[in-house]
Amino acid sequence: MNPYFSTDLWKETVEDHSIWLGEPPEHSVHTIALSELHEESACREYISWFQGYIDAPDMKVAASMLAKRIGYLWTAPLVTAMTFHHQHVSFELENSFLYHPTLSAHEGGTRFPFLAVNRLQADAVTGDREVWREKVVEEMFAVQLTPLLKTLAAIAPLSMSILWENIMVRIGRLYTPDADDVGLESQHVQNDFTYLTQGAPGQVFGVKRNPFTRFTEIQNNVPVAKSKRLTCCLYYQMSEEYCNKCPKIDNEN
Repeated sequence: MNPYFSTDLWKETVEDHSIWLGEPPEHSVHTIALSELHEESACREYISWFQGYIDAPDMKVAASMLAKRIGYLWTAPLVTAMTFHHQHVSFELENSFLYHPTLSAHEGGTRFPFLAVNRLQADAVTGDREVWREKVVEEMFAVQLTPLLKTLAAIAPLSMSILWENIMVRIGRLYTPDADDVGLESQHVQNDFTYLTQGAPGQVFGVKRNPFTRFTEIQNNVPVAKSKRLTCCLYYQMSEEYCNKCPKIDNEN
């Protein structure tokens, strides 16, 4: 096993994102490999089930909620490893499983899925970091995540802008420094965020142009995540409240 997976940094990431290491737990309510969501028929079947399970009003809301959850469970840990741990961690989709534990068996009782991952791989940065970073981002997005998002958009149907902003809100907060962390590798962290949201070409995301650029603004000559969303994730349609960044809040007050 790669020594990185024994470090406190990795163990903290696993704990923060409630990642189950190994095969998904037995007796789960529902389990599906993320790779299956690349196929429209399997994706439609799962989203239809998920819609009913979380009591979402339609497929659009269910697909949007799933994208946000994947951003938290799958994308955020990989971005954390890249920027803060200098590791290219690979969660191959065929070895990454969404699973829904029985409500009585999991603390918190959420009906949203959790992530189980096996056959982990990690490679530390070598050579030119910018070249290494581009390969990491391309594998993460163009090869794995973007085809999944496109399938969600097709079967819901739902705007890709909503799905991309759902991912952005999950990774943008990683680059927002806490007061105690200001100055800690701040330039290096800012460089990665600038690349992800401004410098990276569309091809590394598998699309024509960088999908994150429009969700940032420039403050003090550097990009930061916008304080309000441009799109609505539709959460309010299955809840009595809005997300903190919801663009509908001001419009409906």
